[in-house]
Amino acid sequence: MKAPARILVALLLVCCSAAGAPAAEEIRDFRALIDVGADGTLTVTETIAVNVEGRQISRGIFRDIPLRYEDENGRTREVRLDVRSVKRDGESEPYATERGSGVLRIRIGDADVLLPHGVHTYAITYDTTRQIRYFDGHDELYWNVTGNGWDFPILKSGAEIRLPAGARTSDVTYFTGPYGSTEQAARAERLDGGNRILVEATRTLGAREGLTAVVAIPKGVIAPLSEAERRADWWRDNLGWIVGAGGLALVLVFYLWAWRRVGRDPPADIVVPRWTPPDGVSPGLANYIEKRGFRGMGWDAFAASMIDLAVKGHLELEQPKRTMTIRRKGAGVPGEIGVGQRAILKALPADGDTLTVNKANGKTVQSVGRAFRQAMEAEHRNQFYRANALYLTAGAFVSVMVFIFIIAFGGLSVDTILSIFGMILPVVVISVIAVGIGRKFRTARTLRARIGAVAVAAVIGFAGLNIVTSLVGMLTPLDFDARVLAAVAGLAIANIVFFFIMGAPTPIGQKRSAEIAGLKQYLTLAEKDRMNMRGAPEMSPQHFETLLPYAVALGVEEPWSKTFDAWLATALAAGTVAYAGPTWYHGRDFSPDKIGTNLGNMTGALSNSFTASLPAPKSSSSGFSGGGGFSGGGGGGGGGGGW
Repeated sequence: MKAPARILVALLLVCCSAAGAPAAEEIRDFRALIDVGADGTLTVTETIAVNVEGRQISRGIFRDIPLRYEDENGRTREVRLDVRSVKRDGESEPYATERGSGVLRIRIGDADVLLPHGVHTYAITYDTTRQIRYFDGHDELYWNVTGNGWDFPILKSGAEIRLPAGARTSDVTYFTGPYGSTEQAARAERLDGGNRILVEATRTLGAREGLTAVVAIPKGVIAPLSEAERRADWWRDNLGWIVGAGGLALVLVFYLWAWRRVGRDPPADIVVPRWTPPDGVSPGLANYIEKRGFRGMGWDAFAASMIDLAVKGHLELEQPKRTMTIRRKGAGVPGEIGVGQRAILKALPADGDTLTVNKANGKTVQSVGRAFRQAMEAEHRNQFYRANALYLTAGAFVSVMVFIFIIAFGGLSVDTILSIFGMILPVVVISVIAVGIGRKFRTARTLRARIGAVAVAAVIGFAGLNIVTSLVGMLTPLDFDARVLAAVAGLAIANIVFFFIMGAPTPIGQKRSAEIAGLKQYLTLAEKDRMNMRGAPEMSPQHFETLLPYAVALGVEEPWSKTFDAWLATALAAGTVAYAGPTWYHGRDFSPDKIGTNLGNMTGALSNSFTASLPAPKSSSSGFSGGGGFSGGGGGGGGGGGW
């Protein structure tokens, strides 16, 4: 009795365990009925029996069907697909369609209704065109029956393909497995003399596996496309990149016309070293001209102007420790200084007025700096350099309109547009680097340097092309027309390149730029080269201090200071000069042999102290605000899942 009892208990345990195990969510059966019309239209009914357990499938399923595939010539074609009905268990079921990345998603079910657990059978009926492939010896229906993108295994699958009345298939083949597989775990049967074809998989298909059927149809059964239909189809398939290419050509023609009209630099003047500033050019203005506008909010120009005012006796700079205090000497605003410096002195109108450069006075420093920049730009805007912003704005506007037309006529989905924007980033980086190399090429003085610039540009261009190509493969859908990407990338490159080259100096700006470049050369020359210049003044403390603000404005205070230190050491040793430092600066003691270097370090760091004193920026809103056949080829296909 004990042995039978044990067997009975074991059987009960097994049964209880089986009863308690959760059933799998899976597709129990996938059947497709495909009626081929004489005009090439397919009417497809997919009957899908799924087991619902409330995990991945709780409200319904979704079916993804591609809207693009490669034709017999390897071209990407856009198909038409119209959903006629969707049913569940024989009754109409609510559904919605969404288009994205060349795929039509049919989302079936009601967000407010949970499905009862168990098997439910869905029937999806749709019409689709442009699915027949035309070859010289036969026509062909190459149909991905189930799709290779399902999240669930498919236990049974098959398709019935019905040709037009009287038609007989000349050949049938099939494929199973994941995308690209040439496995043929299926069987085919011809009924009614070959008018109807049954294709069934002979094994369970795992997740991401599918069944594909290929049926050859004799020529003449399917009405061939007329010439007008072929032209219409060609325009439909290519309109996106045609609009893009035409728009890109329009943008390039406009930019080239604008550049030839206003963006070409006037003939360059010869740069000759000079030891005096250009007439009427203050240190701040020298910075403004050389940089073609203010950089870094203009604090380098502001600091150079402060030092120039101190050298001229209108200000004193005091730095007992780390904090700089600017003190006014005298009153009023002298007439011989420039507009930017007048704006500075207006902030310190009376003798003895001070401005301490620290966080506590950050708003005051910011206000004075803003007044300086506004005065300079109001006086000198477009006098020395024209950015030609109106032409750039017009080109950008035309580019945006072209991109909108590409989206409208190219049938791009939101996902594809986002992928394109993601790929534009490396294009932008490559373009900026290429422009920089181009500038190096223009300014290179030796043949070796020019050859080097071209070689570097070639390497970067090759690497950049490979990066973009890789991103195309990773980020865009397989059915995406890369010619559209080329047009969009071309628009981006055109705007970036012309943004950098559209601006041009005026004739007077070109002249002043050459003069400033000559002064900059002089400030960086070695002593022996400076002494060989005919008519150049001898170094002296006065000469050093006079040109120190220009050295700060042009970013060469370090070599200018070192040159002065070398001269001063020799002069002090010979006893021909006595110099303990400038009268307009009071601060830490200078090293007797490095007065120029210490002073240059102080003046060079002055603009940094202005920046450091500014109040920290604040956010304006809360951070909480808002070569043959294979499985998966041909038309149809896609996949699906539950929701």
